[in-house]
Amino acid sequence: MHLTAKYKWIVGILLLLGLPLLFLAMQTPTHHGDWQPMQSRLPEVRIDNDTLHVRHLRDFRYHPDGKVKTIRYLEQSYPLAELKGVWFGISHFAERGLAHTLLSFEFADGRYLVASVEARMRPQQSYHPLPGMLHRYHKIIILGSEEDIIGLRSHIREERVLLYPLQLNEAQRQHILLGMMKDVEALHQQPAFYNTLLDNCTTSLLRHNPQYSTWRGLLDYRILLPGHSDNYAQQRGWIDPERDLRSWRREAVIPAGVSPEQAAFSQQIRRPNYPQLSLSLLVMQQDLHHGKPVQTRGVVRGFADPEHYWIEDPRMNRVALEPGERALPFLGQAVEVSGYFSFHPEQGRSLRLEQIEISP
Repeated sequence: MHLTAKYKWIVGILLLLGLPLLFLAMQTPTHHGDWQPMQSRLPEVRIDNDTLHVRHLRDFRYHPDGKVKTIRYLEQSYPLAELKGVWFGISHFAERGLAHTLLSFEFADGRYLVASVEARMRPQQSYHPLPGMLHRYHKIIILGSEEDIIGLRSHIREERVLLYPLQLNEAQRQHILLGMMKDVEALHQQPAFYNTLLDNCTTSLLRHNPQYSTWRGLLDYRILLPGHSDNYAQQRGWIDPERDLRSWRREAVIPAGVSPEQAAFSQQIRRPNYPQLSLSLLVMQQDLHHGKPVQTRGVVRGFADPEHYWIEDPRMNRVALEPGERALPFLGQAVEVSGYFSFHPEQGRSLRLEQIEISP
């Protein structure tokens, strides 16, 4: 049987397209072999009696050139009922939206557990998006401390790192944490390849949203270029949709000068974005600070019917605290609070709490 020139051309195109696919299909992922030092050990997770147990939680420290200075793996346990917040991080390592995304789970005792989906590389490899589409990297989910995973990017590499608190209810927070831990367990049992388009740092997080579609995501530049993923998250209502994203981005940036070696690193990378104002100044300039993050001090007061709480100073300058249940344990105590201030002529002044603690 002789093929015409037309059909030979078509067969040639099919072979040209098919050979790379055949090559990819023949590749087999593995956990064996040498890996870069930061990715040499897979985390292990177990849930027992509503408590998450993590082995091989990474808590490295680094030299200024980015090389590993201290190798330390921890074993930690986290009561699931104490999960109080989820933070979304974006680390810009290049221009034009090239970035790495991660999640940090906040617990009531002040600890943070970071989940970072990464391209696992051999000692001689370096990352580039194109090889990431050709099974050149394996996949790893790092579980680690903020001092390690965030500090490496914000302080050592001096990448532009943004950190947003996600607006999730308790069920949603539990869903995404448990989903990520199932991914860690599944990857430990069955190795997989990292894929720049289909299975990367951002898609691995979005997979736990029931409304997310992998194929629709391929058409969304905010997912293909994770540096724009905060726009996607805001559109979905996961970060405050009422705030201007440009100002959000300015305020979410982690200062590069905060070292992982400092005490209370997790608090330091969040608190510098809240300018400290006295209650009297906040009341005087209430229009100026509407919708902006602030930090202030005072004494928590409350009223039972209807139940509400506020913070006040000796001159009776007052700002309502929301949600009230977060202020209740501090009733009658001098506190320092951080959050987003609002002023409305009819509703008055209020502060949506991000942090509240006993005043030093």
